[in-house]
Amino acid sequence: MRLCLVGMSGVGKSHWAKRLAEARGYVRHDCDGAIGEHLVQLVTPAPGEEPVHALGRWMGMPWSEGYPAREARYLALEEQVTRAALDRMAREPGSHVLDATGSVVYLPRELLDRVRVECRVVYLRAPEVMRDAMLRRYLEEPKPVVWGASFTPRAGERPRDALARCYGELLALRDRRYAALAHVVLDGAALEASAASVEELIARIG
Repeated sequence: MRLCLVGMSGVGKSHWAKRLAEARGYVRHDCDGAIGEHLVQLVTPAPGEEPVHALGRWMGMPWSEGYPAREARYLALEEQVTRAALDRMAREPGSHVLDATGSVVYLPRELLDRVRVECRVVYLRAPEVMRDAMLRRYLEEPKPVVWGASFTPRAGERPRDALARCYGELLALRDRRYAALAHVVLDGAALEASAASVEELIARIG
């Protein structure tokens, strides 16, 4: 089986990809990690800092100077590592899981079509009750977030106030795009709360 896990950061994609690798021998393709390896020359993690948080520090907030150029560079690298993962999956037999970044839905249409043809795409949805906590976590420990056209401050609105408002709009936009890409939609929080096994996850994926 070839799987692709999509959804917002923090919903459980890496958790399940690692469990599939450990329990069932899946080859895990960690897109965040691969992007981080390319950007290591630009940002060095502080002691105890996870590379993904160092990347978030490098990318900055959507109002930061130079953010659009860094966002474009990040997306170009994401496209590169996603294509490389699909190419490897096509060459090597066995079960694979593509651990996509949260911004996978901003990749070119033809690449997303390829993901959908070559993988069973599983969207781990974050329920509404998680969204305030996700925003707090993003503000406390920013991860790289591609905003696209979703950050739209109003006249006189402070950037952080605009961020809180626009984050909900970003989630709603991504929810529609993830769902359109996916073959299967699962509640990420419910999976965690039920302490589901890898076998249960695979059964739900079908």
